[in-house]
Amino acid sequence: MDFLRNIDFKSLDLKQADKRERLVLAGGAVFIVLFFLTVVVIMPLLDYRADLTKATLNKERQLKEIYELSAKITAMERANRIGGGMRTGFSLFGFLEDLAKKQGVSERIEYIKPVTGGPGEKETVEVRIKGLYEDEFIGLFHGIDTSPMPLVVRRLNLRRVDKDKNLDVTFQVQVNG
Repeated sequence: MDFLRNIDFKSLDLKQADKRERLVLAGGAVFIVLFFLTVVVIMPLLDYRADLTKATLNKERQLKEIYELSAKITAMERANRIGGGMRTGFSLFGFLEDLAKKQGVSERIEYIKPVTGGPGEKETVEVRIKGLYEDEFIGLFHGIDTSPMPLVVRRLNLRRVDKDKNLDVTFQVQVNG
């Protein structure tokens, strides 16, 4: 540190410095400017970007949890609706008969019979309808799909009658849930 005391900073004149000294001073100035930019500008930007990435991943995880909770809530509400529907006397057999009447195909029903299963089996009904037109078929299955109870078609057998261009349909519908 003694050498700094011996330097007379007031008498330093860059115009009198030779080329090598100017180059060293310019290099030092560039180093100081780059160091300052790195510490003051670039490092905080990189930290901010890393924080944004962490925040984005956290929000995506939270959104996934929200979707999972929403699905669980929807399933619970549907289960409550099912329980409420069963308590109010929903009958799959009666629902299918009413649906067939609404679609105007009740006179062409060959049979509607409950399918018996083991203990704990869900309510299942098998239906056979002869001479069903395609639009009636679509309406019937749309009614099953939009029923107040969650229903699922377990088996479906379609046979086209060539002479009438109609369908003979046999299907099983089950209460899902």
